[in-house]
Amino acid sequence: MCTILILRHVHPEWPLILATNRDELYARPTSGPQVLPGTPRIVVPGRDSVHGGTWMGVTDTGLFVGLTNQPRALTEGVAPRSRGEVVLEALRAGNLEAVERYLDTLDPALFSPFNLLYGDASRLRVAYARPATPRLIREDVPSGIHVLPNNVLDAPSLPKVERARMLAAEHARRPWPELAGRLQELLADHHLPPEEQLPEPPPDAPVSRELARQLQALCIHTPAYGTRSSALLALAPGRVGHFLVSEIPPCRHAFQDRWSLLAPL
Repeated sequence: MCTILILRHVHPEWPLILATNRDELYARPTSGPQVLPGTPRIVVPGRDSVHGGTWMGVTDTGLFVGLTNQPRALTEGVAPRSRGEVVLEALRAGNLEAVERYLDTLDPALFSPFNLLYGDASRLRVAYARPATPRLIREDVPSGIHVLPNNVLDAPSLPKVERARMLAAEHARRPWPELAGRLQELLADHHLPPEEQLPEPPPDAPVSRELARQLQALCIHTPAYGTRSSALLALAPGRVGHFLVSEIPPCRHAFQDRWSLLAPL
């Protein structure tokens, strides 16, 4: 997952709305939406077939967990544990307080850097895992329109953050059917910023400046890497109201209603 748009206490009906894009190498195999065994009832939009983890999911009681990667330097080695397992274990915790206890046990040095959004319609938090810090740094997400990219919440240096917030603000209070369509268009946005708006890359940056510009689209298309799937969720206290998933890039208009996966058996 590389972009999570957050509408918190903005919409008149749904206290928490999330619009997400997952960006990944095309060659990395992935399974489709599924219900995980056990309790609580957990639905994920897909799983990584290499390590078995996932990038986001939601429980039937409205606990959301989503992860975005934090870019790392070329000099960093392969981490011993997969970031995708963090999402699964946080979802299995079942509620925010239990997620907090789980995160207390994690050593950031065992993972590649990541940003984790977790919570429900009542409270939402973000945690940052960085190898240089012995514990995850955590903060509350305030009310409003926010974006968690491959960086900190609302990272001011990334042009795609401000564009996503601007596009969302235009339609944030519209009725759900209309808003859902607008958010799908937002996730499919291919706009690229002028080169002068790009932040100066660090000397050990793993990508070229032109590729860095391509990655500032909300819907990314490069020869080897891009936006592979998307999801929309609307949450109220204790429940999931809407769950739409596209298993292909959102610009191909293939969102399907997956709410039935959360329905009681």
